[in-house]
Amino acid sequence: MARIGVIVGLAAEAEILEAFPADRRPVVAVAGASAARAEAAALKLIAQGCDALLSFGVAGGIDPALSPGTVIVADAVVLPDGTRIACDADWHGRVLQRLSGKVPCFSGAIAGSNEPLLSPEAKAALSLRARAVAVDMESHGVARAARAKGIPVLAVRAVADGAERAIPAWVMDAILPDGGLAPGKIARALLPRPWMVWSLLGLARDNGRAMGALGRVAAILGPGGCFAG
Repeated sequence: MARIGVIVGLAAEAEILEAFPADRRPVVAVAGASAARAEAAALKLIAQGCDALLSFGVAGGIDPALSPGTVIVADAVVLPDGTRIACDADWHGRVLQRLSGKVPCFSGAIAGSNEPLLSPEAKAALSLRARAVAVDMESHGVARAARAKGIPVLAVRAVADGAERAIPAWVMDAILPDGGLAPGKIARALLPRPWMVWSLLGLARDNGRAMGALGRVAAILGPGGCFAG
């Protein structure tokens, strides 16, 4: 069985995988919302003996048909320059088959972005340009590392913010490098605009749906990520 290296953007995503027994837990690296850090982390995992890479975590929906909590099993990752890197077809098929009927899931491409997409208009434009259904800021770094080393790669991501949801810029400013939130920045941002608390609560609710879906995915696939069937 392949030794899978898992790259996540958020510490909370890594915690989902800590539910596995220590002797069966996959090797996990937290990269933050950065393709460059994700690529560096992936290359480090390969150097440590991992021979397959899984990008795991939340994503932004850019296809309006996908609601928060929908799990994307990527058949390809699209780089910002438009290059498509195919995910391992056998691994993709096994994961999709295992999840089907157990969690809402969808097969499609995940687009990589080096900047957060905050508006529905930006998401729609990327969907058309990349022919993708979701976007994140880590998977394209992981895919580049896998391509460079000639090993299998897969991305499994749950939609947190849907295609129609706008994200206030001040929310992104409050996100720490490990994906956590800076409470002080959130409080200061809400003081002059208290009505925005409803938007924040909506984002939190949708993110909770995505994180819950990831927990179910991890439980279904097991620590091996369904690599060997």
